[in-house]
Amino acid sequence: MNKKLYIKIALIILTVIILYKVADIYGTRKIDAFLKSKNIAYKDVSVNFLLGNLSLKDVKYQKDSLHFKADKIALEGFSYINYLQNEELIFSDLETDDLKITGNFLHQPKKTDSIKNKENTQAKKLPKIKIQEIDLKDIEIDVLKSDKFPLIVKNISIEIDDFELDTILKNSIPFKYSDIKTSIVGFESQFSEVQKVQFKKLNFETDQIMVDSLEIVPLKSKDEYIYHLKQKTEEELLTLVAKEIKVDNIQLTQKDSMSFSIDNILFDDVFFNLYLDATHLQKRTRIKSLYSKSLRELPFDIDVKKIDIINSEIVYEEYTKKGNDAGILVFDDLKAQIQNINNNESKVEKLTTVNIQSKFMETSPLDITWTFDINNKNDDFRIFGSLMNVSSKNMSAFIKPTTNVKIEGQIHKMYFDFEGNNNVSKGKMEMDFKNFDIQVLDDEKNKKTVLSWVINLFVKDSSKNGMVKVDVKEVERNKSKSIWNYLWINIEKGLQKSLL
Repeated sequence: MNKKLYIKIALIILTVIILYKVADIYGTRKIDAFLKSKNIAYKDVSVNFLLGNLSLKDVKYQKDSLHFKADKIALEGFSYINYLQNEELIFSDLETDDLKITGNFLHQPKKTDSIKNKENTQAKKLPKIKIQEIDLKDIEIDVLKSDKFPLIVKNISIEIDDFELDTILKNSIPFKYSDIKTSIVGFESQFSEVQKVQFKKLNFETDQIMVDSLEIVPLKSKDEYIYHLKQKTEEELLTLVAKEIKVDNIQLTQKDSMSFSIDNILFDDVFFNLYLDATHLQKRTRIKSLYSKSLRELPFDIDVKKIDIINSEIVYEEYTKKGNDAGILVFDDLKAQIQNINNNESKVEKLTTVNIQSKFMETSPLDITWTFDINNKNDDFRIFGSLMNVSSKNMSAFIKPTTNVKIEGQIHKMYFDFEGNNNVSKGKMEMDFKNFDIQVLDDEKNKKTVLSWVINLFVKDSSKNGMVKVDVKEVERNKSKSIWNYLWINIEKGLQKSLL
């Protein structure tokens, strides 16, 4: 009796093993046929039908001009029950090793409505996908983007827990997860003929981003970059080096539209240089929106509670007269705090506040406070501040090479307070200066004696009557230039009224 039972048990086990092997063979053939239909090549495939595991080695795939190659791609723990009951694709693990992406991103033609509708219909048919753990290791990218410029990433590693993709929901973000860790090493991307961006390392973990050594670097010299621009409109040559960028508590949400919030962004040890060759400029026609309008018109909601900039420096250079050096403005030892960057109409605090402290030309203390309401459609703003102890040498560093005007004298104190909107501005300025002498130079840098004498006849000396106070009225904005040009022409008007 026991012998017959053992034989039955053995036959059952043997039958299960045979069925299991048959299922594996059948599954392998079906998977092989499917992969070949999708032009996916591989060296070896391993299927465990019982456990729901699939592993491919030496995988190669081509999509248009893009080539994908991976040492290994593995899916584990497929749930047959969930698929049969709910038509959901649920896996316990997805893993890739040494994935390399090379080739070209082709420019895709604009899709017609019929194609879009067809793709939307196909997307709706895709089942919900859930993967408990995703581990994508050692991804390498070396491609040409659709703009024909290169994108290179030496290494990307991504770990995601409880990933869920649902294409049926009409969300801007069709996926969610409980935790994510991403490391990007050796990123480099050219975005024009004259500039590229790169960084050593980026770490993204759950709700925090850390960027090490972000750089935007020029690919052409200051003498030749202007000849490589597609349009000879105002465009500066940019150099930016940021030792560290830290973003804290990023929250991405989906309601009526996509929105995200950030507690704090820190920029530490930033060098920012702008160089403009103005000798080849054509008439500017492109409108530059004020920051309030640009933030208001973003296609998503944003709430950044605070931005801190520390240990930084800004250098602006402008080459306007051939044969002269470029005029230069230096803002050293720069610190800035920006609070309440929020374009949500229901926000409690309306004003965005920017506080800037710096040393102008390395010696003169500069303080600026700037406030505006992002959701104010008139783009109302207020900028006020002070500048102390400005020498003639520092003033002439920019004015002399750009205007052929040399200034002698000293500004002890200057206070300004301007308010305006997208069209006009007005305000007040107070200045204490002494021993001003203005020299108009010819192209050989020689003083034009008569003209300089006539101008100096009208220069006031505040040492005789104390602080000079003036009103600045009806300053019209040049809408092809930035807010900083707007501030400068207000100060320029104030200087003219104070000195002459």
